[in-house]
Amino acid sequence: MEKAEKRWLYVLIIVFVIVNVVTLSSLIPWQSWQLWQNPEPAQVVKVAYNDYTITMDTPVQIKAGEFVQFSATSADVTYGFGVFREDNSIVFQMQVLPGRENQIIWKFDETGTFDVRSTEYSGPKHSDMVVRDAIVVK
Repeated sequence: MEKAEKRWLYVLIIVFVIVNVVTLSSLIPWQSWQLWQNPEPAQVVKVAYNDYTITMDTPVQIKAGEFVQFSATSADVTYGFGVFREDNSIVFQMQVLPGRENQIIWKFDETGTFDVRSTEYSGPKHSDMVVRDAIVVK
């Protein structure tokens, strides 16, 4: 490796380290909490997927600013757990793998009513996998 190539490699490594340190630190004002802080959820919401059906107790009542753990399981194929605003924009999503308990902790900063949809194409009935007004944040 030539000197110029080594310099570029060192520059790229330094840029990589700086970007990661800045974006993963609390220096970013909008990053009010980090996942590695291990927040304690106020409640756990169970979601089950089986044969193109989403089963959960609805509506889930959540207080704005509280941490909520969503725990999703699938009995057959891979699905997606997606939470959507009333304007159909996505809040977050996670993969739901069969045979595993898939978990995500989330803090809703905004109030409103949210739908739950499968975000992973799983077959011909995929488009029917919607739970309207599943989550209410007050």
